[in-house]
Amino acid sequence: MQAQALRLAGWLTRITETVGALLMLAIVVMNCLQVFFRYVLFDPLGWTEEAMRYSVVWMTFLVAGAVLYGGEQLSIDMLGNVLPPKLRRLQSILILLLISVFCFVLVVYGWPQALRNMKQVSPVAQIPMIIPYMSVVFGGAMMLIKAICLLIADPERVHGTLGDGDAA
Repeated sequence: MQAQALRLAGWLTRITETVGALLMLAIVVMNCLQVFFRYVLFDPLGWTEEAMRYSVVWMTFLVAGAVLYGGEQLSIDMLGNVLPPKLRRLQSILILLLISVFCFVLVVYGWPQALRNMKQVSPVAQIPMIIPYMSVVFGGAMMLIKAICLLIADPERVHGTLGDGDAA
């Protein structure tokens, strides 16, 4: 069960990292297009700013799950560094439970909010607003799945490590 949980979380992480990288590439391309059209052709593209904004939102929520899985999130670990191993494991489990509750709340309250905005569109690009709102739901669901997988397989992974061996 533990190996399967880690395999699922790893697989989801690879997918979300790939999509996040593609979104970053799209943002760079849209930004370059905007600069070219604005300063070379003197005819700015109106839709790129909104598309980039919503792409950044999606990228942030997607990559947050990958960061959680890798234990690369910002953490204050003064207490964790002085705790004995059993208490450190308990602390890791508590952290993952709190993250799970928060992500569950994101999904439960984000879903109706996204549906409420289904008919609304962005002013310039005419992007349905359900798309940016669903980033909260989807990202929360991905983080929730990964937090549960870490709870099952390796709770202490939430602490991560830096290259020099210090806790992240």
